[in-house]
Amino acid sequence: MRFGVLGPLAVTTDTGDPVTVPGVKVRALLADLVANRNHVVSADRLIDDLWGDDPPANAAGALQVRVSQLRKALNDAEPGARDLVESRPPGYVLRTDAVDADRFAELAA
Repeated sequence: MRFGVLGPLAVTTDTGDPVTVPGVKVRALLADLVANRNHVVSADRLIDDLWGDDPPANAAGALQVRVSQLRKALNDAEPGARDLVESRPPGYVLRTDAVDADRFAELAA
């Protein structure tokens, strides 16, 4: 699974097929996790980033639903990719080294 952040957020399988990430909140969640890749992002921060001053009544449950939707979208495109999004106290982490910005930095160095 590859993630593009130089330009619009994009996700492709290892073979280059585009991955559809449904819903604004799920895409925002993915963007947050990609921006903080390989580091745990707390559930509280993700909730604040996704809903700001107007979180849903059960914000933790709503976040868990969005994480599940993200995992499903990744796994539907590439079996096993759901495991890239890990639940780690106090939140979630996206485990990846396939981000275009990282590759750009390597080449620029």
